[in-house]
Amino acid sequence: MKQEKRLRIIVGTNSLTESQYPAYSNHCQFWFRLGRSYPHIDFIFSNPARMSIDRMRNMTAKVALEANADYLLFLDDDVLVNPNYGLQQLLDCKADVAAGKVNVRSYPFDYMSFQKDKTGNLIIDKTLPKTGIVNKDAIGFSFALLKTGLLKRIQEPYFITGVNYTEDVYFCLKARQVDPKCTIKVNCDCECGHILWPEVVHESNRDEYKKYFERINKITKQASKQGIKNNGDRGLEYLTKVKKAALNAQA
Repeated sequence: MKQEKRLRIIVGTNSLTESQYPAYSNHCQFWFRLGRSYPHIDFIFSNPARMSIDRMRNMTAKVALEANADYLLFLDDDVLVNPNYGLQQLLDCKADVAAGKVNVRSYPFDYMSFQKDKTGNLIIDKTLPKTGIVNKDAIGFSFALLKTGLLKRIQEPYFITGVNYTEDVYFCLKARQVDPKCTIKVNCDCECGHILWPEVVHESNRDEYKKYFERINKITKQASKQGIKNNGDRGLEYLTKVKKAALNAQA
């Protein structure tokens, strides 16, 4: 009896130094669910250490081609996903390139997806629909699924980080040059968290974070007008107190 060809997905995760605990625990759940919920898919993990993001993506793309994989799945080490539905939501896009809904890690927390304006310039998305799948001209690869068949039509290097663009945007533009009909989509139901510091920006707290940063910026501007300098948590006053406490302890 002829066996059906099993799907194969290369999963690439970058690790520059170390994984923060929210990502570690979330990814452990995700890996478990991949194995349990998709027994018909073979997963191969690519996790090189201390490598720039574009080099890591290029290396993982080569692994995907050498392994004759059907898909290449990227999950960055500072991104949180829904372990139960994340992969399926990307597969549901039925696109050459699909991504989850991810916020940029800085104010005003725009989205990692782009649309061309009338002049052909890429404009970052400040808003996205609450739900549904939308077409885009470029997307971020924090959590993204690529068909490896697309890689076969693109000349290396696939990913390059430039001065004014990131490696994922570079790939999307290059893919569209090779194939203008290349489909690039975002599933807005696939909400991902992006670790800022120990905190995580997510669709559920994005608006509150914006209010917080706007308030902090307003306070900083007012202090500057009044001639008050912000020396941070370890300014002169703090250091003076530390030295005084040390001298008292020695007395």
